[in-house]
Amino acid sequence: MKVMKFYCKLLCSGLVYFFLGTLTCLAQKGSKVIYRDYTRMEATLLDSLKREGLSRFTGMRGLRQQAQSVKEGTRLKVEPYRGAKRGMKPGEIIAGRRASVLTVNKYQGATTRPETVVGWAAVVLTPDGVCVSNYHVFLEMLEPSARLNPADSVMFVATEEGKVYPITEILSFSKSGDMAIFKIDTRGDILTPMPLGDDLPAGCNVHVLSHPEGYPYAYTNGVVFRTVTLNPKDIFARRMEITADYAKGASGGPIMDDCGNMVAMVSSIRAIFYSNQPPYSQQMNVKLTIPVSSLRMLMQGKNE
Repeated sequence: MKVMKFYCKLLCSGLVYFFLGTLTCLAQKGSKVIYRDYTRMEATLLDSLKREGLSRFTGMRGLRQQAQSVKEGTRLKVEPYRGAKRGMKPGEIIAGRRASVLTVNKYQGATTRPETVVGWAAVVLTPDGVCVSNYHVFLEMLEPSARLNPADSVMFVATEEGKVYPITEILSFSKSGDMAIFKIDTRGDILTPMPLGDDLPAGCNVHVLSHPEGYPYAYTNGVVFRTVTLNPKDIFARRMEITADYAKGASGGPIMDDCGNMVAMVSSIRAIFYSNQPPYSQQMNVKLTIPVSSLRMLMQGKNE
């Protein structure tokens, strides 16, 4: 009898999920699909920079000079945005969180090559413009031994629509945690902060919204497949390894849970090859991300 009841519940659950899935598909068919020409994004950013005037942006040398005075691990009085508790469908996560994901860009002036913009991702933490990205994105600013590229002029962030904001200062960073928290001049605009969640164990769903090179605002999903530490003596060396796909250019992008809360940040990729000699035969990419607990350790909000 117990077995029969179990199978009845299983069957009913299956019918419910089938019914909900059907409704979701019908809803998606009726929703408006927006097609964006992302091939124009770089040209739009260059136009926006020229309209604003490069002189209004802090130059790479000035930003480097300021960053060199920042102590690693500085804890900030930044209030983290409260995490959401309601589950969201992937489409809702994308629509609800994309305004919290910016591009962080480096403008390279024309030399032997035409002027260009190189970009990664950044996440908005506060409405007044505190953001986070990777340490390696700001490597030339933060690493004393690093040299500036003569072609590099300014770093800035931009919205999906191409509105640009100057980066004014680096606030804190962790090299082993691969994080850099920085401030932008929002010119009076109120930004949409990303809600912060908690670290996830293996098996939990994750959602990524990032900018693989040439593919800005790309969505992928997967699960956490391991939680590891690269150095047991360093709390910032913890990593969440995930199966959701991302690639070069996605650095700084958010990893979110089923409620759309940021639980980690894109950091790096490690490729696994069948052989260390040709033919290498790549078999797998391991995606290493920075858990949100590491970010919280650099923040001293009231809820911490």
